[in-house]
Amino acid sequence: MELGDTGQAQRERGTFDFALQPAQPDRAEAARRALDFSDRPPRVKPKTSVLEWIGLVLAVIAPPLGLVVTIVARIVTRYRNHWTTTVAKAATVISVILTLVLAAGTVVYSVLAEEQAAEDRVFASAQPLCEALATTPGVLDTPGYGWPIEVAALPQTLDAMRAYQARWTELTALAPDAAKANLGAIADQAAVLVAAVESTQAIDRQGNLSKMAAVTGASGLPTWVETYCD
Repeated sequence: MELGDTGQAQRERGTFDFALQPAQPDRAEAARRALDFSDRPPRVKPKTSVLEWIGLVLAVIAPPLGLVVTIVARIVTRYRNHWTTTVAKAATVISVILTLVLAAGTVVYSVLAEEQAAEDRVFASAQPLCEALATTPGVLDTPGYGWPIEVAALPQTLDAMRAYQARWTELTALAPDAAKANLGAIADQAAVLVAAVESTQAIDRQGNLSKMAAVTGASGLPTWVETYCD
């Protein structure tokens, strides 16, 4: 065979081999087929169960119980259908939020209730002192809360000072803890002045009044009475 014939045969064989190769599918067509789900059965979304509806209702009216019921309902639904309904999701969110709000409200209410109970206890404990003070109306409006300032002989004045000391000692015993210290300071100051007069047998009437007025003015008793006494 001549050289020219050999080249011709090779060209013919190459053409023949190319014709026998399978045609490559179009890439766009292959992609379209890959994304075509028309032959697949549609995914059926399960219906909302009665338990899930109950969970939604309870999430609004009783959030903690609704949360428990909703969790159970979601577990049951997912086990059966491998799906969670929108109602169950909404019930979960609502119940969680309202449970947190309810918990916060309970804490605040407990704190306020305890404060009110403490205030009521103070009010109740203040009534004996209030009743005792009511026997001498207007005494808290006078200088030194009734400290004796009238001009009289030393023995009579000293007796009045001792009576004042005894009076405020009794009131101190009736006072609740919140006011006991202030009333005790009044009785203590009276005792100091009585002891001084007994020792010196002399009375500095204005000086003693100024000392008692300073102690009684710092007691805050009028405000306390206005708050706790009827």
